[in-house]
Amino acid sequence: MTGDDETLLLLSAYADGELSPGEVLAMERRLAAEPDLRARAARLRGLSGAVRATLAEVPAPETLRGRIVRQIGFADPEPRRSRLGAWPALAATLVAGIAIGASLGGIVPLGTAEAPSPVGEAVLAGHLRGLAAPQPFDIASADGHVVKPWFNGRTTIAPDAPDLSDRGYPLVGGRIDIVDGQPVPTLVYRHDRHVISVTVVPATGGAQAGEARRDGTFLERWEAGDLTYWAVSDLNARDLRGFVELYRARTARPR
Repeated sequence: MTGDDETLLLLSAYADGELSPGEVLAMERRLAAEPDLRARAARLRGLSGAVRATLAEVPAPETLRGRIVRQIGFADPEPRRSRLGAWPALAATLVAGIAIGASLGGIVPLGTAEAPSPVGEAVLAGHLRGLAAPQPFDIASADGHVVKPWFNGRTTIAPDAPDLSDRGYPLVGGRIDIVDGQPVPTLVYRHDRHVISVTVVPATGGAQAGEARRDGTFLERWEAGDLTYWAVSDLNARDLRGFVELYRARTARPR
C-alpha cells in the first residue's frame, strides 16, 4: 500500500468518525497544514453532502432507528418534535460521517440572519463525534478535581469542572476537541439520557452571548474573561439555558 493510499484510508476513516482522538488530532493538524489534503477533504464533503441529501428524502425504517439509538445512546426526541422530522437528519449525519458531515449546512441563529460561525461548526462537530464514539469522553470521572488537571499539558486551557449533580447535571468526564486546528478542552455532563458538551476556547473579542440551533441540537455561547464557552446538547433550549445559568453561577469568580 502506498503512502497516498494510506492517507486516503485515514481521510475516509476520519470522515466516518472511526479514528481515535489522537488520530483525529493528527489528521486535523495535517488538514490545517496541507492544502492538497484540504482539497481532498472538500471533495469528500461534497460526496457526503450528496449522500446526505439523498438519504434525507427516504425515511429510515423504525427498526434501524431503534438499533442505532440503543447502540450510541441518543435520547428519543422531545414529544413536541416530529419523529419523522428529527430522524432523517440523525440518520443522514451518521451515514455521511460525523466529523465532516457536521460542517455541511449552517448553524441557524435563533431569530437572526447571521452567517454560520466556523467556531460553532467545529464545536458542534466535536459534540457529534463524541456521541458517535463508544463514549463521549476521553477521561471518565465525576470529580472536577480529576478532570480539570487532566487537561494540563494537553491543551492550553484547563476549565473549571463544577459538580452539578445536585441539580440533575452530573459531570461524567472530559475530552479533547479540535477547534481552528488547535486542541481545546470539552467537559461532558449528562441530564437523564442527554449529553451536554461544554467546549472552551480562547475569546476572540466581539462575540456576543447567544443561542443557536441545528437539526434539533442547541448551542449556547458566552464569554467569561479571556475565554469563550459553548454548551451543546439535544436538550430543549429552555433546559440547556438552565444548565448554562447554573454552570456560570457555580464558576463565577468573586468580585
